[in-house]
Amino acid sequence: MVTGLVIASVIVSLNPCFDDWLPQWVDEQSQVVPTTAHGQRLEAIIQQQPDVVLTGSFVNRSLRLALETRVELVTVPYVTTRAEWHKALDDLAIQLQQKQELQKWRDAQQRQLQGFDLANLGNVLVLMPNAYTWGQNSWVAELIQSHNGQLSPLMGTGQLVRLSLEEVLLSTPDTVILEGFSLDYARAHDWLWHRAVQDWLTERRVLEVSGDIAGCSDIRAVDYLQSLMPRQGAPL
Repeated sequence: MVTGLVIASVIVSLNPCFDDWLPQWVDEQSQVVPTTAHGQRLEAIIQQQPDVVLTGSFVNRSLRLALETRVELVTVPYVTTRAEWHKALDDLAIQLQQKQELQKWRDAQQRQLQGFDLANLGNVLVLMPNAYTWGQNSWVAELIQSHNGQLSPLMGTGQLVRLSLEEVLLSTPDTVILEGFSLDYARAHDWLWHRAVQDWLTERRVLEVSGDIAGCSDIRAVDYLQSLMPRQGAPL
């Protein structure tokens, strides 16, 4: 809930994506308190005496309700299009009264994004843990397509699509993007190590986007696309 504009000198982040992002553009008078300083605990957040608490759309409901009665809470919404992203930035700049500061960051992001062209990746399929892929109405799908990437037909309508093993194995993308996987064991990753899937992957170009980047793909759109660029010496 936002009751008005705020000149924020102490900004508490409730989202790890904001921890490194905010210090890149807020003015020098603003102090950013990262999630590691409070661990999402109400008492620890209040102890920081924040002028504003910045959160994303997905936060513990009980914590949100408790904070709304105690502090100025500003939400950066979940976005699925570039238009929504720019609207979210516009609103945030107004709410924090830091229009010039955020505009400089936005201009830099846009300049960097213009340098990417994904046309050489051919037909692209994004795969995530538990055999999910992004739908064509998602932020990642728009990000890829807006830089000349061609999406696999498996990335159907909507924002998130669950795939069967058979659907994956019968598909013929040129490039597979493995998003959010790690070396740590997790049942959500088991299907990826199926022998048939591993054989299928050997026939395609495989690129990886780390969970840290994938989880902040609007803020870190440049890093996301950079992860899809062929490394020096790698086959095209």
